[in-house]
Amino acid sequence: MTAPRLVFIGGPSLDTLIVDGVGHQAPGGAGFISALAARASGVEVGLVARVPRALPITVANGFGPGGLNRSGLRTVDAPLPRFRISYDADQKANYTQVESGAESSLCAADFPETWLHQVEWVHLSAIGGDATLQLDFAQALRERGYRGRLSAGTFPCMVESQASQTRALLRQTDLFFLNRSEFNALFPKGCPTGHTGTICVTDGSRGVAVIGGPYAGEHPAPTVDVVDPTGAGDGFCGGFLAGLLSNVDPVQSGLAMASTVLGGWGATPLLNLVRSKLRERADEHPAQITALAARLRQVAATSSLHFSDPPHLPTKHPFALPMLWIATMHQFGFWLDDDSGWVAPMYGVIDGQRYKGSDFIWAAFARAARDDPTVFAPNRMAKEPGLFQQICTADDGRCPIPQLRSHATLNQAHGHAMLRLGTDYSGLLSRANATEKPAATLLQTLRQQAGFMGDPLLKKAHLLMIILAHRPEEFLQLRDPETIDAIVDYHMMRACLRTGCVTVADPDLERRLIAREWVDAPEELAIRQATGRAIAALAQQSGSSIAAIDGFFFVNGRKRCLETSTPECDACPVSEVCMQRTPLFQPVFRTMDY
Repeated sequence: MTAPRLVFIGGPSLDTLIVDGVGHQAPGGAGFISALAARASGVEVGLVARVPRALPITVANGFGPGGLNRSGLRTVDAPLPRFRISYDADQKANYTQVESGAESSLCAADFPETWLHQVEWVHLSAIGGDATLQLDFAQALRERGYRGRLSAGTFPCMVESQASQTRALLRQTDLFFLNRSEFNALFPKGCPTGHTGTICVTDGSRGVAVIGGPYAGEHPAPTVDVVDPTGAGDGFCGGFLAGLLSNVDPVQSGLAMASTVLGGWGATPLLNLVRSKLRERADEHPAQITALAARLRQVAATSSLHFSDPPHLPTKHPFALPMLWIATMHQFGFWLDDDSGWVAPMYGVIDGQRYKGSDFIWAAFARAARDDPTVFAPNRMAKEPGLFQQICTADDGRCPIPQLRSHATLNQAHGHAMLRLGTDYSGLLSRANATEKPAATLLQTLRQQAGFMGDPLLKKAHLLMIILAHRPEEFLQLRDPETIDAIVDYHMMRACLRTGCVTVADPDLERRLIAREWVDAPEELAIRQATGRAIAALAQQSGSSIAAIDGFFFVNGRKRCLETSTPECDACPVSEVCMQRTPLFQPVFRTMDY
């Protein structure tokens, strides 16, 4: 994987910006804004930071092919930093809330080993607002073997409480950024000593003074309409460094980026620029789909599941319908994790039988249908927050479900929704079956029903329709099978990635898939949407139903293309046309959709 030329130390934040007494929420962070500015200027840029397992979507949209390189992000169980910044009439910033999150624990060990000997510039933003932390990082980075050039920036509180450490930091760098008030406080005589590099002193609408180097002098700023002054100096920093690496005037590059930042809230203007540069993270592979479809035409025809064998309820069980409906709603998130990512599948024992993942849910709800079917009554679901946990208690007295609170909340919300409808599951099906297109009618109902709505690919809704149509009772009269779309879950994504029907364009995303590390929402959605398109093409070209395609890959994934041990490719019926990219794994991403 190619290393970036320029790396910024310090990640994104979530800020509240108070201008003219009105608060605005926006992503920010000195290192993040500078990195975006450099990337918007055309330089390959990486970021080193500690971030939560899932970045907010607005922040995540700055990373990926064509955007920021996120190989230096380390996931931790901590929120992003938060700042509350208000401005006076002179646009002077007042920090009324400073929460550094995990940034104060950032250290040189977080810097990727593969970058040490390739990166040309490293910029240390004011991580944790602590000059000592920056000094320690710089020294440790050198000790690890970094021989490139260093730059750094400061923070108001550092100048106030750590003046000597801030001066020491300046002396360790080739390039230093600070504003006019910080410069005056640090160097009241106006002549910094012991620094042989370049110092950039930003001064608001008056522009920037460059001390030392070929661009020394006073440089006026262009006139701009200021929406929000936050991060203009950080934007200048990123643009200046990018100019140095691009052999263009770094001052003008920096001023252009500062002007861009001033035109919107926080990092948003730069995020919009960088997002426009992003390329597809993942896409389907038409030639591989065609090859696999030819093989599926022979092996998938009889693969549809009928959902009446154990752990499901037998045919004609009086509570099969509510059990299937409610249990399908809970088909999501059956795996264990830590700060790095996926750890293991979830297992649980019911009536002496050990079940994996979704099978545990089916077994638990089938047991409830036999022992106490009143747990499916909407009034109990709505009123009893502990009902889901009661249903899913294993033989050892524990509920092994990882996202227990999410399931419990969803169970209650679904109960309230059914009470508002004033009918039961049989009534909903009767209404759908009385129409010319029962599946389409039922799908419209599920789009608005707690537990099924919200998912752009409607995985659980399509799964429920397949279950209801393929049970021996034929609860759903499937006169319009074309309504049922791809059921895109972990199994299907893993299958499409490993067979090569879906390819990943982002090398760092591919690395994290192989390492089973966390991915962000835009990355997961890109893979999921590509998988959906691939499955639809496989069904069309093979002449198979969506149910058959799903059934084949689900069973094959459980028996041969395993997630917990080496896949048994020799026994796989599609091995001769599979690209056998077995190290690839499904996106590790927490969602209630699948």
